[in-house]
Amino acid sequence: MIALPRGTDVLVLATAWFPAARWSREPGRATAARPMAGARFRGMAATTAPGPGLLDLDGATEVVGPFPLAAADARAAGLPPRESDLYGVPVTGLGDVAAGWATAVARRTGGAILPADRSRALVPDPHASVDLTLWSPVPVPPRDALPLLRPSLSGSRVGPVETAGRPDGPAEFSLTASYEYDGQVVVRCTRSHEVPAVLSTLDWRAHGPWAYRVSWLPPDPVELEVEQPSQLHVIARQRVTPGICRVVATLWRTAGGTVVDAGGFVVTPEELDERVRTARR
Repeated sequence: MIALPRGTDVLVLATAWFPAARWSREPGRATAARPMAGARFRGMAATTAPGPGLLDLDGATEVVGPFPLAAADARAAGLPPRESDLYGVPVTGLGDVAAGWATAVARRTGGAILPADRSRALVPDPHASVDLTLWSPVPVPPRDALPLLRPSLSGSRVGPVETAGRPDGPAEFSLTASYEYDGQVVVRCTRSHEVPAVLSTLDWRAHGPWAYRVSWLPPDPVELEVEQPSQLHVIARQRVTPGICRVVATLWRTAGGTVVDAGGFVVTPEELDERVRTARR
C-alpha cells in the first residue's frame, strides 16, 4: 500500500504515468443524516460512511482507496505523524511499473510505502533526486547558453559550451559546471522525439521537443542509489539544488515550456522557487 498525505489528488499523480487513468468508481462521500424508519428507531439517524474508490490505471489494473489513517496510527506504523490516506496497489498486472509508480508518488508527496502487514514503512527521501528537465518549443542558441546560465551557477567553474551540429536545424549543446567539493552540474539541450507521459495530459502549446536536462553528478555517484546516503552527500546536494533550480527557472523564463522532475511529474515555477528556499534552510 502507499500512504499519502490526507487529501492528496491521486488522480493527478496517476495520469502523470498513465494518461488514461480515471476513477472507475469515485471515492464515496458520507451522506447527510436521515431519520430511521420504525418505532424502535424513533429519534435516531443514520449516515452512510464514505467508501473507497477504484482508480483504473490502464484499463486492467486498479488502485483501491482511500482508506483513512489517523495521525496516531500513522505514527505507530512508522509514518510521519499526520492524517494520511492509504491506497492498495496491485502486485500483479502492471508489476514493476505499478510498483515504480507507487514509489515515485510516495517520494513526490512525502508519503510512504506500507507493507500489507504494516510491519515497516519505507519512506523515500523526497529530496533524493534534484535533476530537472525543461521541455520547450524554443531552442536556445549555444552561443547564448554560457552568458545566460553562468549567473545561476555561482561558486562553480563553468567549462566551455560543447555543441553538436544538426544539418536540419539548431545545434544541441552541453555545459558543465564543476564545484570543488560538490561534484558537477551538467546542462544538456537535445531535441527528442519521446517525451514524458505527463506532457500528453497538457495542451501541446505548453511544451515542445527541446529537452533542457539539468543533472547533478555527485562526487560519489553510487550514493544516488542508496536511500540513506552519507551526510557529506546530503550537504553537497543541498548546496547544488538552488543552482539547479535557478538554471531551470532561467531557461523557462527564456524559452518557456514545462518543467518535469526525475519522477515524471510536473514542477511549477512556484515550486522551483520553494525548492530554492527549502535548500537554503
